Amino acid sequence: MSAIVKKRVDLECRAFNPEWEKYFFTERFGQAQCLICLKTVAVLKEYNMRRHWETQHQASSFASMSAAERKEAIVKLSGNLQKSTSLFRKQTTEADKVIRASYEVSRLLARRMKPFTDGDFIKECIMVVIDSLCPEKRSAFENVSLSPRTVCRRIEEMSDSVNDSLKTYCSYFDAFSLALDESTDMKDTAQLAIFIRGVTAARQVYEEFLQLVPLHGTTTGQDIFDAVLQCVKQHSLDLSRLVCVMTDGAPAMTGKKKGAASLLVRHCEAARHTQPIHKVHCIIHQESLCSKSANLTDVTSVVVKVVNSILSRSLNHRQFQALTDEVNAHYGDLLYLCEVRWLSHGAMLSRVCDLQQEIATFLRQKNLPGQSPVLIIFPTRNGLLVWPCSQISLRT
Repeated sequence: MSAIVKKRVDLECRAFNPEWEKYFFTERFGQAQCLICLKTVAVLKEYNMRRHWETQHQASSFASMSAAERKEAIVKLSGNLQKSTSLFRKQTTEADKVIRASYEVSRLLARRMKPFTDGDFIKECIMVVIDSLCPEKRSAFENVSLSPRTVCRRIEEMSDSVNDSLKTYCSYFDAFSLALDESTDMKDTAQLAIFIRGVTAARQVYEEFLQLVPLHGTTTGQDIFDAVLQCVKQHSLDLSRLVCVMTDGAPAMTGKKKGAASLLVRHCEAARHTQPIHKVHCIIHQESLCSKSANLTDVTSVVVKVVNSILSRSLNHRQFQALTDEVNAHYGDLLYLCEVRWLSHGAMLSRVCDLQQEIATFLRQKNLPGQSPVLIIFPTRNGLLVWPCSQISLRT
């Protein structure tokens, strides 16, 4: 039996042979590419490259070159091909940097809650600075797109990415709790803020802002409950792992029959969830709960009277501001009490506590009448504030 003759392609193992450069071919990305027309052959075989040379470039000026001239031409064409490849890679890298810069500026606009139209103004400022410092780099910054539509799209894409990451974290929770807080913004639109806090099997605790839901109609317990269920569905949360619900003091939240927390608990019970759910009321604003329980009306009335005696008269107000500037106080003014915003009680008392020495000095200088000589004590975040007629001191 005659011996089996192996094919030449098997001997070559389909690898590029440097001798094939005489056909003006080079290897790029595992393929043979022509240095003249930049076309590639399907299979790494000498026959394919020789056929391409004879059919496409045999009649060109390259065929009449000597061996030395051909080598110089091959080196020159190879160098041009490498330069073009490096140029494409550089352009791709610069394009990525431009897109990244656009995302970074859009993120800053979103964090500072600035209008999307500010992107054009920011780019205008950047171009003015570039023209003054390094005008040769103007073309690199001109490609950064900060139009309102682009900024809006960037922020939406980042928001979707954050939501996807949040859904991934929520899927790992073995147990979680929800915090609900409903309030009205400056445009009289009710906003329901939903926070989540969960723990994984590895005992890692995550606390994140889940969603801000605008309530354009009524804000009853049923409306808040429906908004919470929709948020839970969007984030693929398993209510069987819910262990606690914290709400503020509004009746729509804490109502025994129609409150949002009660409706959520009954919904879980109807779904036969065995995990008990605890309802917690307003653990964030402990000062406000303390003031309601202690009935400190006499205390707040005296404090409000002192604050109003300073802020309601323009001369006293200007002199008090000048006093705080002179002593370099932490705050430069007092706060009014707003009965509609019940949390302003704590803000007003905290500001009075921080400016206690300045208020005492101002009262002594002005000798304002109408102050009670009895010591009045009320709790604050830092301790007990003792308010006599002529001085203020803090006893912890």
